[in-house]
Amino acid sequence: MTDYSVMKELTFSSRDEFTRKPIAEKIIKLLDSDIDVSPLIIDGKWGTGKTEFCFKLKNLIEDVNPNNYKVGYVNAFQADHTNEPLLTLISEIVSFYPKKSYQRKRLIKNAVPYLRLVGGVGLKAGLGFAFGRYAADIPTEFSKGMETIEEGSKELIDLSLESLIEDQAEADRSLNTLKNALNNVATDNPVILLIDELDRCRPDFAVMMLETIKHVFDVENVQIILITNAEQLKATIKHSYGSETNSHDYLYKFFKYQINLPTAAKDTEGRSVENNVTYFRTVVQASKVIRQEFKDNEFIYEIPTFLDVGKLSLRKIEQTVRCIETLTIFENEEQSKSPIVEQILMVFLSFVYMMDEGIFQEINNKEIDDVNFLRFTNASQSTVSEYEYSVEDLELKDIISIIFNKYFGQECLFLPTNYFDRQRATQRLGEFLAIYKFGAETNYLMKFKDNNSYIYEYIDHTINNLLLFDIVK
Repeated sequence: MTDYSVMKELTFSSRDEFTRKPIAEKIIKLLDSDIDVSPLIIDGKWGTGKTEFCFKLKNLIEDVNPNNYKVGYVNAFQADHTNEPLLTLISEIVSFYPKKSYQRKRLIKNAVPYLRLVGGVGLKAGLGFAFGRYAADIPTEFSKGMETIEEGSKELIDLSLESLIEDQAEADRSLNTLKNALNNVATDNPVILLIDELDRCRPDFAVMMLETIKHVFDVENVQIILITNAEQLKATIKHSYGSETNSHDYLYKFFKYQINLPTAAKDTEGRSVENNVTYFRTVVQASKVIRQEFKDNEFIYEIPTFLDVGKLSLRKIEQTVRCIETLTIFENEEQSKSPIVEQILMVFLSFVYMMDEGIFQEINNKEIDDVNFLRFTNASQSTVSEYEYSVEDLELKDIISIIFNKYFGQECLFLPTNYFDRQRATQRLGEFLAIYKFGAETNYLMKFKDNNSYIYEYIDHTINNLLLFDIVK
């Protein structure tokens, strides 16, 4: 669960592992410009750090604050039980001003009439209420249609309609008064409202919030930023209006700009690195459970670079690290034979557990579809000879393939058939394994289906520990 008390204190100076400060600075430039950018969507998938970015953006705006902005944060998900999006947004703006201030009193005074009118039943609901009150007297007539309703009921309907039309006219007048009041309080202190978590709300509330933003907050000096998963919001619109609805067109009739949070950032060498690869290192380093010697094993950080971790959200990365923390607690350091490889396997199996249940069960059953496994690790069949390969030609994903080769349906590690060439190739492979302090297991790994290496017991031990608590995915 998101700890909002921590989030409120976050700035790009405290941490910015995804290099998002330049994005925030560009958003502020847009907000400060004469371009009409509101309402604006900041789009990101679930678990990509949208809420953290939202608070960092809020704090940066308040820190730079060239136009003396009043910046508010609204958690729509926490407010959807009230079923009153307008009340939620107005309350946030009211909170900017002291209790006895003129601005606060005036805004409340001008907001109350409109809130009273729209907070009750609308035209459709009002008619339903009118008919419902007399339903016991006229069930048959009502079912036959309007022409059979008794005269008294017609008069009631006429009165109800007159009242509702009058209410609608009053609502229009009150809305204009409210918008003028919002414009007045925002003249000296422009307002920016950041609305978060709308993609988690009930569909009806999410749509009500969108409509409220469109009709009430189209006001000069009031800017709305929606931080959400746009695709999920489109699904919400379809849920409310039907699968045939063009949810894309519906959503973007409200919004003028969309900022897409990148899922990758450039490293120091200019290469594109997935955010969740970067985040994996950050969470491991921040762990209070994982030993420092484990954290210092640089090989473990290579694993998410060759797996397709793009499908894992930042929350899933946190859960993967939780798996690793659980495994480290169960480890007996005195029985460790090759800590570097054991740590690699712990991390690798934790990722498999989170990413591909099928391959995880195949490893557990010791019968692996080698094609799927090699695709999962982005590895290929390995041919090792005295001449063709040097140690530098092999990578971490190759050692993983070598370790699990005994579980494959067909062998994917090819060595020369000639005895002397095979011996020299094995020696070369031993040099590679020695990098991981695993060279002593070379001969066992080279014998297809020979399970004498302790590493296979270690794999079983690790899998059993992962399955013991069925860590929530």
